[in-house]
Amino acid sequence: MRIALALLAPLALHAQDPVDVAPDAARWLATDSVRAESYLGRPAIYIDRGVALVRGADLRRGTLELDVAASPRTSFLGVVFHAESPTRSEAILLRPNDSGNPEAVQYSPALNGVAGAWQVYHGDGYNASTELPRERWIHVRVDMSDSVAAVYVNGAEKPTLLVPRLAGTSGGGLGLWAGAYGRGAYFSNVRYSSRPAALPAPPPPAVPDGTLVDWEITDAFDGAALTPLALPRLDTLRWQRVHAEAEGFVLVNRYRVAPNSAPPFDRATRTLLVDSLMHARVPGSRVVLARTTITSAAERTGRLHVDYSDGAVVYLNGRPLFLGMDPQGLHDNGYMRREGQVVFAPLRKGRNELVIASIEYTGGWAFAARLEP
Repeated sequence: MRIALALLAPLALHAQDPVDVAPDAARWLATDSVRAESYLGRPAIYIDRGVALVRGADLRRGTLELDVAASPRTSFLGVVFHAESPTRSEAILLRPNDSGNPEAVQYSPALNGVAGAWQVYHGDGYNASTELPRERWIHVRVDMSDSVAAVYVNGAEKPTLLVPRLAGTSGGGLGLWAGAYGRGAYFSNVRYSSRPAALPAPPPPAVPDGTLVDWEITDAFDGAALTPLALPRLDTLRWQRVHAEAEGFVLVNRYRVAPNSAPPFDRATRTLLVDSLMHARVPGSRVVLARTTITSAAERTGRLHVDYSDGAVVYLNGRPLFLGMDPQGLHDNGYMRREGQVVFAPLRKGRNELVIASIEYTGGWAFAARLEP
């Protein structure tokens, strides 16, 4: 994951703090096209899509500030920091289409891809409202520590968004981000400084009792190969031990490359094919199997809370108990629900094997399970 940043090291800057980054395409390592242009009367960098990292930047604690501008066609734009590579970073996204509403600013860690886990990190501490006019320069400042980020938009005196607990990447790269659909964005006056900002310590995690935190997951496979009514032989698969995030969910994006696809739509009517979706065997989606063990002191029926993005099939001791699908387009934007799905789990006395098939289309790949005490 550090290969890309290693390529930047020979050009590392030795200028005094702060560092101004000239609008020169040679100063950037980009996943797609990047070029110097004049926009709205000033020199700028234009990114068609993807990520562009500043060559030589290495900052964990300090400030990144810049001006951004959305054209009439821009869908998303933003900045990345704590980058290990162009495909592994923390990211702050601005959504001009949602100007003035609570979706306008979005925290979205990008792990194993330039698309972020915005469906998983949503709500208080991850989204904020601000005005994002098009064809106008907007000033953005990000104060960062190892685990907290404060975002100021349009010269705000108080943080527009305070992210209390970053997902966590180990790099120090800084850069720019534009949406994945080739609609472009402009950036100017990029500057960074290692001067520390006064940021609060992250709050202690509040993980509910009974949360299952130790898991093993398989390699990812195509959703068309999933058989919801029958598990494959688990002893033939390769497994990796993983641990839940501080919030209690397993962020599959941290371990596997997620797809960037859509649920099945009828092209003629542009409507979601719900029946096809609810069979959970859709080409273009990706699946991992996750397993853990529940030990019960007696035979009983447990209440198992299951959360997921975008879908899940739950098996207990080899038997399918539950299938749930909630991708973007079915009910809302596919945000991961923290509560609301309960599975009645017939537990044996002693050891029980719980398996979850975690299904992903785009926007964040995660699941969580909690057994009521």
